[in-house]
Amino acid sequence: MNVPEEAMYWRTGVDGAGHTLSGEHNYILHFPPDGLPPNDAFWSLTMADEKQRFVANPIDRYSVGDRSGLAQNPDGSVDIYLQNAAPAGPRSNWLPAPTGRFNLWLRVYMPRAAILHGEYTVPPVVQARPSR
Repeated sequence: MNVPEEAMYWRTGVDGAGHTLSGEHNYILHFPPDGLPPNDAFWSLTMADEKQRFVANPIDRYSVGDRSGLAQNPDGSVDIYLQNAAPAGPRSNWLPAPTGRFNLWLRVYMPRAAILHGEYTVPPVVQARPSR
């Protein structure tokens, strides 16, 4: 019997360049237009400190996802801000980071075929350029 996957999980402690994630830097997880995780239930991105505990933060937010009211960019893409201080972009897209190292988990429930067949790629976490 072929049973569909109920959930898929990705975990990382490094950015797209292979550097350890740290609240000393600002990061962006950029989902291109129509590039959010395809699913039939929901998805969420959760952050934990290096000891795998939720990160205490001033807005009591420990994850963001398709039920968080994420703001889209004009082209339909979505940026999630992973940083210690509030971003210049929409606060609804901010997942507060600790001052030190952290890990991310992307969980997708009832993933669609693109995920199950390995056709979907999670975008890399990219260190944001300093604003001038």
